[in-house]
Amino acid sequence: MILAGGRGERFWPLSQPDFPKQFLTIFDNRPLIIQTLERVASHFKKNERLLIIPKELKGLTKKYVGNEHMIVEPVRRNTAPAICLAAMVLRKKYGDGVMHVMPADHLISPKGAFLSALKYGQKLARDGYLVTYGIKPTRPETGYGYIRIGSKVGSSRKNVAYKGAGFTEKPNVTKAKKYVRSKRYLWNSGIFTFGIETMLEEIKNFVPDIYDGVWKFVSRGKLGYFHRVPNISIDYGVMERSSRLCVVQGDFRWDDVGTWLALERYFSKDNKGNILIGDARGIGLKDSIMYSQDIPLRAYDIEGLIVVVSQHGVLVCKKERAQELKKLFK
Repeated sequence: MILAGGRGERFWPLSQPDFPKQFLTIFDNRPLIIQTLERVASHFKKNERLLIIPKELKGLTKKYVGNEHMIVEPVRRNTAPAICLAAMVLRKKYGDGVMHVMPADHLISPKGAFLSALKYGQKLARDGYLVTYGIKPTRPETGYGYIRIGSKVGSSRKNVAYKGAGFTEKPNVTKAKKYVRSKRYLWNSGIFTFGIETMLEEIKNFVPDIYDGVWKFVSRGKLGYFHRVPNISIDYGVMERSSRLCVVQGDFRWDDVGTWLALERYFSKDNKGNILIGDARGIGLKDSIMYSQDIPLRAYDIEGLIVVVSQHGVLVCKKERAQELKKLFK
């Protein structure tokens, strides 16, 4: 199940509410949603794949992915209602089974290592665990959530599983450095594997308003029930509270490319530390990111800035504030 309901905030102005990040071609010249589908297509048949999308993105998503199976949310309501909806629809159609859930807008490689982790997670899910995938930190990142690992649960040839011992959402730099040094924390990838019945039991237990509202929507077909469902993430609603949490340490590279700063991890810098993409250049530039989409962009004597120009708007911000772009859209 691919979560494809982005809001187009953190890569503004290229991304927009009606054209969110998963459709951007900044990385590898292919939309992220296509890269996500290609990553799983060799292991999951077409009738084993589906996307869950808000109704306002249905037309655009269909244009990009063709006749892939979709579940359409009548209104955006965060990941817990989306996962609950998909689980109930699938249970109604197939009974119990194992679901893998992943966002449509992440970069992951190599594919083989990722699929190996999912296969191991599938085995753990059949044993009753709610599985999440943790990534060994390579830097004190303040834009990711972290999971503290507990006792070892088991291992496969390439993957190790631990009991989950707590979540921390987007720590400050001091805490992030401490987590990296401790070697007891992993980045929370936002990718999950679980049994359908197991997850629905936990949703019913911890967020009964979501379970009841989605069940009434699925069984009675009335939109009002879904509109009244609380806006809660699966991490906060279930994963942080469940005693069934298990963390598989992924042996793959993962990046949620959450802000414009992600370009520094994928594009070469010049000798002054700048990344210049498109018709972007200047004099006296230092440690800056400049991205132009079809419009000449010129700068003089700037340092530590992100400057993005497109037909939809112009963004200027300090690099250290890139994580806070959502504040602009409130």
